[in-house]
Amino acid sequence: MEIVLGVSMAPTTVRMVLVEGENADGVSVEEASFEVAAEGGAPEQVIAAILGTREGAAEAGYRLMSTGVTWTEPTEVCALGDALAFREIHDVMLVSPLLAAAALTQTVGLAMDYGSTALLFVEPESATLAVVDTADGSIVDVRRQAVQGDWHSSEVVNEVAAMIAALDASESRPDGVFVVGCGVDINSIKPQLDATVSVPVSAPEEPDMALARGAALASANAPLFVSSTAALAYAQDPGTGEVIPNLAYSAVTDQADEVRPPARRPLLLAGSGLAAVVLVGLVTLAISLAADIGPTHGSVVPSTEVPVAPSTHPPAAAAPAPSAPPAAPPPSAAPPPSVAPQPPPQTITAPTPVVQQLPQRAVTPAPVHRAPAPQAPAYTPPPAAEAPPPPAAPPPP
Repeated sequence: MEIVLGVSMAPTTVRMVLVEGENADGVSVEEASFEVAAEGGAPEQVIAAILGTREGAAEAGYRLMSTGVTWTEPTEVCALGDALAFREIHDVMLVSPLLAAAALTQTVGLAMDYGSTALLFVEPESATLAVVDTADGSIVDVRRQAVQGDWHSSEVVNEVAAMIAALDASESRPDGVFVVGCGVDINSIKPQLDATVSVPVSAPEEPDMALARGAALASANAPLFVSSTAALAYAQDPGTGEVIPNLAYSAVTDQADEVRPPARRPLLLAGSGLAAVVLVGLVTLAISLAADIGPTHGSVVPSTEVPVAPSTHPPAAAAPAPSAPPAAPPPSAAPPPSVAPQPPPQTITAPTPVVQQLPQRAVTPAPVHRAPAPQAPAYTPPPAAEAPPPPAAPPPP
């Protein structure tokens, strides 16, 4: 079975409806609504609901043909569009509230056999009157008026009734009026209009689900709204409360949608990529913290330098060996004695590498040590004692 999904996103509530038929012209298969958990969280919850609905429809044997999303708060649609683009979900059509209401108005005109139907689109601070051609769903006339006061007051209703009455003198006189609310309860407005205007007034059986069903109809019949130049002009008018200047794309199916595969797998890949980035960030942070803690502790540095201190003391013990035979060993010990008093525990920080190099350089002065000097006293004066032989002269007499 072919079905179409329509979603209406409000700041605090999200409503969804599944409509039977490729063109969403059948009965409602299922309806649901849920509260938004936190402020600004509606876009994320809408995307999660859309993806979940796709999976559920596939498991139940349904074929989801299209998805349309509309909104009651213009500030939410920008975040929704960014979130859809980030997840590469390209087969969801954003439908302005007016176009969603116009799509629903066309179905009412078909059911009532109207040539054209006046759509009264009621918002908290404005009222828009649009004439919808039943044949092609195009909007042939649009009039908008700001509302000052409460919609339940008779003054406001009379102002709107005057707008409807003005259509009688125009070429686009409608056969009836269809009232759709966007953030406004229309249950009390319809009876007052019935008693004021000259044409029949009707309203959706489920006013809360009207925009969601209209979004489903618009997404399934997008080409019908291409010729609606008045609707596109309304969507591009900053004074109408819409915040997307190029909303015309909402009325035409994106040709790239058929090239893109379903976005469920890209969503999982994006999530895993983000998790990997977070993991690498945590590991880098842990390494940086460990590097900061290591040098400040100071316990690792002494462990490597303490063995160096004993290496300096053995040469000090060899210093008293000035004997001639071990001339080579003493030279290496001679320089360290002068440095030995300096490497007390305070020099453990950095000078230790210098201490290890000094003994090696001091080897050169060692051979110049005055070791041969002590041999100088061994000069050969003793042989001069042979002078006594002269006394041997007396024997000749």
